Amino acid sequence: MEIRKVFVVGAGYMGNGISQVAAASGYAVTMCDLSESCLQAGLKAIDFSLGKLLSKGKITPREYDRAKANISVTCDLKEAKEADMAVEAVPESLELKKRVFEDLDGICPPHAILATNTSCLPITSIASATSRPEKVVGTHFFGPVPLMRLCEVINGLLTAPETAQSAASWVKSLGKDPVLVKKDHAGFIANRVNIPSSIEAIRMVEEGMASPEDIDRATGGFDAGIGPMQIMDNAGLDVTFNAAMAVYEDTGDPKFLPPPLLRRMVAAGRLGRKSGRGFYDYASGKRESLHWGSAGKHAGEDGKSWHDGSSGLLERFLLPAILEAVRVLEAGVGSVEDIDKASRLGFNFPLGQLEMADNMGLDTVTRIALALHDETGDPKFFPPPLLRRMVAAGRLGRKSGRGFYSY
Repeated sequence: MEIRKVFVVGAGYMGNGISQVAAASGYAVTMCDLSESCLQAGLKAIDFSLGKLLSKGKITPREYDRAKANISVTCDLKEAKEADMAVEAVPESLELKKRVFEDLDGICPPHAILATNTSCLPITSIASATSRPEKVVGTHFFGPVPLMRLCEVINGLLTAPETAQSAASWVKSLGKDPVLVKKDHAGFIANRVNIPSSIEAIRMVEEGMASPEDIDRATGGFDAGIGPMQIMDNAGLDVTFNAAMAVYEDTGDPKFLPPPLLRRMVAAGRLGRKSGRGFYDYASGKRESLHWGSAGKHAGEDGKSWHDGSSGLLERFLLPAILEAVRVLEAGVGSVEDIDKASRLGFNFPLGQLEMADNMGLDTVTRIALALHDETGDPKFFPPPLLRRMVAAGRLGRKSGRGFYSY
């Protein structure tokens, strides 16, 4: 199906970013929001973003002008009547999204694809508000949209194969790398794999095992600004909380339940960079470390161990994501390549978790996981069946020539 006209519902951070990249790629874009002030704020953000790209030589003056000319705005949802693709980017409320989709279903032409930018809500539940669930698909962009390459394309239970294919082709035309999520799996791939490690990092701070800086240094991301605590601060701790809660409510799995520390920080409005304070202090305009009391009292000087030295900060942080990546693969949600691509592109990691496991050795991963399970009693550290079968078969990763990848 040819897509020429794109209708974006929501002019906020994600909505204006999607509108910008679609307009810059030559599509006729209509951006819709509830008020003129929201639309003007969205247009201002687009103008600022395009201006930065122009000043850095990333786009030409002609491309700048074309992108701006391709965007129109409206407060009337009925202007979606000629859309080939309608993309919803409203706040993460299932009921709100269902109302938007019910309205779009009655307005958009029968051939139109209805896409949701939800980061973790079930596509099937959103599609249930329409009479065309086969035309509903998830297109989960990552922010800032103009800079981030990843977009997860998610099948609902009733999404037609041609709908997902058309959505993936459209995503590619925007200069993005689509990752196909084959099943309507809570948290999809990127968030599903990485949330358990983010929660574990928060628990380590909460339990006084390490400070945010200890964890960011142990993972090698402190100086570059890409440590896990910094990533959460940059995204917003409310975003982390809502994503984790959505997966927890869908699965009932305690490894996704936000720890008390995160709940209290969100309740106090301590949301990270956007509020001036999160795991770090941004009041001065720069990232500065905070005093966390007893946090870090158990960490060794090298940031590698605590109390009895049975495990390291890095191991305790990495293992939940590695094991969840194996579970996602085991469930048939995505391919090895797509699971790793989701983490590399969505979180700027140098390696995906499955490639990381191959490099460590799957027998080593299993040994560390069992040690952590014995030490903590936490079921999230118990190695999944697929990992145990691979080790039993001698598929140990790079050192044996074959693991999740062939070497």
